Amino acid sequence: MSGAINTIIYFILSFLISTGTAALVEDTPEETAEKYFADLAAGKQQIFREYDHKNDLMEIQKDTTKDLRFKISETRIRGDVAVARVRLTTGDFSGVQKAYRQNSYRYVMENLYSESIGDKNKLAGSCLKIYKDQVAEAAESEGKNSSEIFMAMEKNADGEWQVIMTHENRRAIMGGLELPGGEAKEDTKEDLSDKLRKDTVDYVLQQEEIPAYSYDQVQVMDMSKPSGVTVEDLKMVTRYKLVGTEEKLYELEQNYNLNCLLLLAIASHESAYGTMQFHPNNVCGYGYSGFSSINDCLDTVGRVLAKNYLDSSGPYYKGNTIDSVNRTYAADPSWDSKVARKVAYFYEIISENHNRQLEKLK
Repeated sequence: MSGAINTIIYFILSFLISTGTAALVEDTPEETAEKYFADLAAGKQQIFREYDHKNDLMEIQKDTTKDLRFKISETRIRGDVAVARVRLTTGDFSGVQKAYRQNSYRYVMENLYSESIGDKNKLAGSCLKIYKDQVAEAAESEGKNSSEIFMAMEKNADGEWQVIMTHENRRAIMGGLELPGGEAKEDTKEDLSDKLRKDTVDYVLQQEEIPAYSYDQVQVMDMSKPSGVTVEDLKMVTRYKLVGTEEKLYELEQNYNLNCLLLLAIASHESAYGTMQFHPNNVCGYGYSGFSSINDCLDTVGRVLAKNYLDSSGPYYKGNTIDSVNRTYAADPSWDSKVARKVAYFYEIISENHNRQLEKLK
């Protein structure tokens, strides 16, 4: 008798499954949400359905969800729609976008004059790697993010509950991680690496175009403000014995309130680009002694210019223009004119080359 009953039960279950009546034992919305988060933490659920580069994205997802903790406090159902209230604890990835932008910007500017800078595919690949590195670095930090989300679900054609992932909920689940380019549409399959590239290029273009300032503009320019040029830009205008000083000039601009093209122009004028020195390595005509190296001279004079001549509290401060510096730096009353012409010349060359390279990014 028992064998006959088992046979009957088997046929009933087979019938229920084949006709879809098995939905009677479907997961509840709460169980669906529980399973969704568990699968995310286990790497069984893809949260980036609208993007290509799935292997790279799974690495990002793995990093951002490795410390994911969740608690479903309440679930409400109305017809074929349900909402789960979920409390989340994650790692803190809210600073990734800013770190990415800084590092991708630095990468572009350091490689602006490379032959491959105009290759969009190579740049996109480099940008994706930088982004992944920033995510991985944030994953190793001890920062935490806490948030609460309302996760919507709806019944599909088979009568099963499925999660509706929104841009805001995904950002919360991934610890505040912001994807460049905003929210992508699910049916577009956007290329994340190219979105990253475009984000970086737009940022660089907004920040980095260098005008070709005229002599008159240079004469009234505030020399206590950075020029914005790069090491590679400086290589376009250093000559003779000043070649090799680009890193030092750039460093001085970053460390002090100083336009490094002023310092380069002074050295170029006072020593004919380092070829005429009255004292060893004294390319700036400063004082009556020599220096251990040209870079040592630039370091000393750059610091003195910034603190004593261009800082309002400095002993020789007369203003922020080249003419103001001339009043106490040099006896020649036309010194400012000669130095300003060199600064304008440097801007002209750098602007032409720098902006031509920027065009290749577009």
